Amino acid sequence: MTKEIVNEQPVETQQVQTVAQKKSERNHAIEFWRFFFSIAILGYHIGTILAPRAMAGIIEAATWMAGAGEILFVFTLTAGYFLVKHFKRLQANPEYASRTASGRAWEYLWGRIKALLPVLALGIILGVIAVAIFQESTFAVAINSVFNGLWEFLGLYAAGYPAAYSQANGAMWFISGLLICSYIIYWAMCKNEDVFAGFIAPFLFVFLGGWWAWNGTRASQAAFSTLGEQYSTNPSVTGSAVSTGVIGFNNGLLFVLIGMCGGVIIYYAVEKLKKLNYNIASKVILTIVYLAVAVLIVMFTIQPDWLAGEYVINNSVASGDVPSVVTNNWTYRTTIHLLCIVLVTLTLLGKDYVTALLNNKFTAKVLDYLGGSALYIYMLHMPFIYFYVEIRGKNPATPYSWAEVFWVVTAISVVLGCVVKYLMDKFVIKKNKTVRTEVLATSNGDTVPANVVESSVVAEEPAQVEEEEVQPKKKSTPKTVSSRTTKTAPKKTSSSAVASTKKETAKTTSKPASKSTTSKTASTPAKTTSVKKSTTKKTK
Repeated sequence: MTKEIVNEQPVETQQVQTVAQKKSERNHAIEFWRFFFSIAILGYHIGTILAPRAMAGIIEAATWMAGAGEILFVFTLTAGYFLVKHFKRLQANPEYASRTASGRAWEYLWGRIKALLPVLALGIILGVIAVAIFQESTFAVAINSVFNGLWEFLGLYAAGYPAAYSQANGAMWFISGLLICSYIIYWAMCKNEDVFAGFIAPFLFVFLGGWWAWNGTRASQAAFSTLGEQYSTNPSVTGSAVSTGVIGFNNGLLFVLIGMCGGVIIYYAVEKLKKLNYNIASKVILTIVYLAVAVLIVMFTIQPDWLAGEYVINNSVASGDVPSVVTNNWTYRTTIHLLCIVLVTLTLLGKDYVTALLNNKFTAKVLDYLGGSALYIYMLHMPFIYFYVEIRGKNPATPYSWAEVFWVVTAISVVLGCVVKYLMDKFVIKKNKTVRTEVLATSNGDTVPANVVESSVVAEEPAQVEEEEVQPKKKSTPKTVSSRTTKTAPKKTSSSAVASTKKETAKTTSKPASKSTTSKTASTPAKTTSVKKSTTKKTK
C-alpha cells in the first residue's frame, strides 16, 4: 500500500467569547462632564453656605456657580443609563437571568453600598466635626448628630427619616436617593424589562416629572411633595397655612427617581441611534447642536444671570445659616434639565466631533480618573467649606471672596477625591480580582453558560470589565486510518485571561479510506480564533 499526503484549506473553528470581550470602549467624554459638574456643585454649596455672611457684608457677595444646583440632574441621568448597561451585560447570561429578581436586585444594591460605605462614613464624620466647630456646638450635640445619622447608613436619608433634618453633611441626601432608586429600578428591570423600560419608566418620567416641574418643586432633602388632598393640622382653623399630606414623597428622592427613569430611556434611545449611519453632514449638525447645548448649560451653571434675569441665593432664616434659593430667572429650571438630557444623550451617542475630540487616547486615563473621583468629591467637599471658613475667620477684618474659598476647597477636594478613589479601587472594589462571566457562543446564536459568577459593581457606574482573551485548551484526538480529525490550535492566551473555559472537541466523521472526507465543526463562528491545517493519510 502507498501513502498519499493531502493538504487541505484552513477549516472553521469554534469561537469562545466572554462578556468581557463584548465590552465597548469607555466613553471618556461623559467622565469629563461628571468631573466638571461635580466642581460646579462644590461652588454652588460654597455660595449657599456663605450667603448669610454675604448679606451681612462679612464677605463679598457673589452668585458664581449659582446655577449648578440644577446640573445635579446630569448625575441622575447617567446613574439610570449605567444601571441599564450593567443589567444588560449580566442579563445576556441565561443562568444569571434565571435567578430571582429580588436576589439580583439585592446583590446589585450591596455592590453599590460596598463601594460607597467607607466614603459615606468618612463624609459623615468629617461633616459632624466641621459643623460642630462651625456652629460651636457642644460635644453632646455632635454625638447626637452621629446617632441620628444612623439612618443614612441604611440608605434611608432621602426618604425623610430623622437624618434628613439633622445630617451634618447635607450633600449625602443624593447618595441615599441613588441607593433607594437603584434597588427599585433594578428589581423592576429584572422582573420585566419590557414593562418597566417600555411603560413604567416613561410614565414616571412624563407624569411625575411634569407634575414635579409644574409645581416648581426643588430637589431638597428637607421638603416633601404630597400626592393627595391636604388637611390642616388644626381643622378648627380655617385657611391654616400648616398642612399635612395624605401621602407624599421626599422631593430629593422624587428628583432622583425622575432622573434615573430618564436615564433608562436614554439608554434604549442611544442603542437605537447608534445603529444609524452618520455621514459628515449629520455629524456636523450634531456637533453644532452639541456646542450650542453645552455653551448654554455652562453659562447657566457658572453665572445664571448671563441668560437674563436674576438668580439670587438668599437666606430665608433670619438668624440661621441654612439659606434657600430664590429664583427670579427668565430661564426655567426644567428647560436646563431638558438641555442636560440632550447633552448626556449626545455624549453617550458619541457621533459628534466634540465627543470624538474628548475621547482621544492622550487624555483618556486622566479624564477617566477624574470622572471616577467625581462622586467622592461630591461626598467629601462640604465639610472643607466649613473648615476653611472657620480657619479664615467668621468675621475677618478684610472680607474674603467666594473665589478665594472656591479655589482652596476645590484643590483640597480634588486631591482627596483622587486619593480616596485610589484606595477604594485597590482595597474595597478590587476590580482586579473580579471573576468574569464566561459564555461559549456559537454561530447560530445559542449560548452555553460556563462558570457563571456575577461581576462586581461600583458606585456611580458599573466596573468596566477589562478585555480578556479566553481560548480553549488544546485537546488531542487519536488518529485512525479511516477517519480524519480536526484539531484546533489555541491562540496564545494573555496573562490576564480567565483560567478555565469549557472545552469542545470537533466532530469526526469516518468514511471509507478510498474517499476523501472533510471534518465538520459544531458551528460556524463569526470570527475564527485560530486555524491549523490538517493532513490526511490515504492508504491503499
